[in-house]
Amino acid sequence: MKTHSIHIFSKREAYFLVASSMFLGLFVTLALQGLTAGFENKVLIDRLIVLFGELALLVAPLLVLKQRGIRVPEIIPLKQFSPFTLLMAIMMVTGVIGLVSVYEVIILPYFPIPAFLQDLDVELSQGGAIDILILVVAGSIVAPLVEEFLFRGILQQSLFYRYGSLLPAMVVPTVIFALFHVAYLFYFPALFELITLALLLGWLMAKTGNLIISVIVHGLFNLSSFSGIYLFELDETTTLSDLGLPWLIISVLLSLLGWIYFKSMPLSVQDDVYLIPPLKKKEH
Repeated sequence: MKTHSIHIFSKREAYFLVASSMFLGLFVTLALQGLTAGFENKVLIDRLIVLFGELALLVAPLLVLKQRGIRVPEIIPLKQFSPFTLLMAIMMVTGVIGLVSVYEVIILPYFPIPAFLQDLDVELSQGGAIDILILVVAGSIVAPLVEEFLFRGILQQSLFYRYGSLLPAMVVPTVIFALFHVAYLFYFPALFELITLALLLGWLMAKTGNLIISVIVHGLFNLSSFSGIYLFELDETTTLSDLGLPWLIISVLLSLLGWIYFKSMPLSVQDDVYLIPPLKKKEH
């Protein structure tokens, strides 16, 4: 029988790596924005900056892993899963996306979208096909890969095996994940969606033992947000009747079936867990 092993960081080093990655990503983004402030075709440049800012998040952990002689697959939970499990995950996130739209319709009259988020949506909707393609790739492929690697891969796994409990291993990365998406901290409905998504991603990875599941779910969720910006006139959907009763029923059923399926699964625990030792100082 095939065994599954994983390398984890100490809690202190896991926190340090994630914090360093977030700082470097922010620094690269702001630096590039400053350097390109007077350039033409700013929309395309801004899209590329988003992409480079996400990729910059990988620099710190990749450098540390290289120093320790650890390969990236050795720190990523990659237990095998069945095609049916993947189907159920996709089905569940489809239902959750539907429920999010219902939630937004209900809560929007009480929490109007602030001007800065409306301006952000307008900014994202600008540009030609290439600009949109780069942004969708950055948001729906690169961001899920990078962020899941950091928050659910490095941080959640390190906390789970050091604390021996799923609660802190899910809550702490969720809080830091929310802080990372700073623009949404000042609008409660968006913050609630963000926290719900992060908890769902952490739970799915804990159940399946495979980061690929959370990457796919994260990507589909982000893709649905882009579809709302580029494809649908959301201003025309203001009541539950606009969505329709079948939409609500299907969303509830898909979410419920997915929840029942994954709830019945035991927590996935790696067979062998190794603590990555700190880098030894060279003797003079």
